[in-house]
Amino acid sequence: MAQKELRAAVPIVSKMQDQFGSDDRAGLATSMNEVQGHAAAARGAADTPLWWVAEQAPFIGPSLHAIRESTVAVDELAQGVLPALIDVDPALLRPAGGAFDVAALSALAGPVSQAADSGELAANALSGIDLANTPGMLRGPLSQLTGAVGALQPALSRANALMPHLPSIMGEDGAKNYLLLVQNNAEARGTGGIPASIVQLRFDGGKMDIVQQATSRSFTNKRETPIVPLDDEVVKLFDDKVGRWSQDMTSTPDFALSAKLAEAYWAESFGTQVDGVMSIDPVALSYVLGATGPVKLQTGDELTKANAVQTLLSDVYARYPKNADQDEFFASAAVEIFDAVSSGDFKPVAFAQAIVQAVDENRVYFYSFDAATRDAFSGSRLLGPLPTDGPGTGTTLGVFVNDLTQSKLNFYTSMAAEVQVDRCSSTPSFTTVITFANTLDQATADGLVPYVDTASRYDKGTIGTDVQFYGPNGARFVNAALDGVDVSITTGEHLGRPVGRMWIVNPMGSQHTLAVKFEGSPGDASTSDVALVHTPMVNPVSTRIVEVPCG
Repeated sequence: MAQKELRAAVPIVSKMQDQFGSDDRAGLATSMNEVQGHAAAARGAADTPLWWVAEQAPFIGPSLHAIRESTVAVDELAQGVLPALIDVDPALLRPAGGAFDVAALSALAGPVSQAADSGELAANALSGIDLANTPGMLRGPLSQLTGAVGALQPALSRANALMPHLPSIMGEDGAKNYLLLVQNNAEARGTGGIPASIVQLRFDGGKMDIVQQATSRSFTNKRETPIVPLDDEVVKLFDDKVGRWSQDMTSTPDFALSAKLAEAYWAESFGTQVDGVMSIDPVALSYVLGATGPVKLQTGDELTKANAVQTLLSDVYARYPKNADQDEFFASAAVEIFDAVSSGDFKPVAFAQAIVQAVDENRVYFYSFDAATRDAFSGSRLLGPLPTDGPGTGTTLGVFVNDLTQSKLNFYTSMAAEVQVDRCSSTPSFTTVITFANTLDQATADGLVPYVDTASRYDKGTIGTDVQFYGPNGARFVNAALDGVDVSITTGEHLGRPVGRMWIVNPMGSQHTLAVKFEGSPGDASTSDVALVHTPMVNPVSTRIVEVPCG
């Protein structure tokens, strides 16, 4: 009976994910009632003293334990998480008349807290389950369930931590000013691209307004010394231009540093103190346009999900050779997209999914200068691409790209990356390998306007790139290779991690393979979860984790 009810419940949970996306409230309610019935029956059959005694038996015990804990997890989802989430009106996720209902959002604290508590109970129940000990007919559904809870529970925990601070972030207790960096991936920097466009946003009582817009030319660049003091390791790995040119403030994966630099530049040029710094890129904007629908610009152009990246990162330069005209186009685009969002005329679930996708791809960041607010985002990708590795968090490596060409040629680059994990000794090693290609051909290069390819540092069509490889926390650099040949590179430490820095030059149609090897600590060979984060590029980056076979 327990198996039968579990097998019936799990597919309905998966169906509910689609129903959330379609905003099918009636269907959600029906599905929830079905899940609750199956979940209660499964838990009632398995969560009994007799079952607990039987779990102690050899051979059959582990299977019985796995099944019982699974029934607990499904029941917690059905009775605690799903009702709380279904009771949340998706309309609260969008503004009305340019303002969010802060009071209504504050009222969500209770349901979110309930969902977070139940999600944690479900996650705890699943944490001790070894799917190898479950009957074959249950492995597929339970694997599905484990994946769903694994994605849901951290999000619920972060939402629960954030809810008490959300009203203040949105200006309930007084206006809050934030800088929005729009990173241009066509000229790559560590967390995306040059922040050529910066917007000051104000939240006051839930109402959003654009206060001021600026470009990189609004600030004092080519400074003699950095605008804020830089750590010696940052200078070693990225040069002091990080703090001397506003275009380079996003070079490192340390978004906290980018935020402090942006704050300093803004205060120096405009005298306005800000409460935090956000960041987004045109690819993320294209996802948002998928939710809002097309927007019409003052130029007559229509920006859509399909054409936004091509228009903002390529076509605009061919059409408007002068910086001033480009700036006017970007400013118009920013206002129209902002108006589309602030109008609230979009499906809230689709909009939330667009933001989640952008966050998952490290295309959205947020750093608050208020410590309590910042703590509410602890563990979130919004604070920066590299997590603080610790027990149970796995092992994360990073690859960050900085253009050296002073052009907009990263529109024509492609990258693939993998981590080769070798656990064949007590001391594991992690080798990050990337293939970086220049996809330009002669005909395309000849047609590029000077602003896109200045040819000031390299021959026309040639792309220079600075790449920083980050190893796991506590690891050490071993060696590096370029196209299979060992090379000597700059190494250092940043954010508690070993870092290797490599420079490459790609003529038209060429590619290079770069590899950097790190060695972990003795006893770390059992580390199971390995991940790779990277600069969000214009074109998708394929990544994979490869386990090196022993022997």
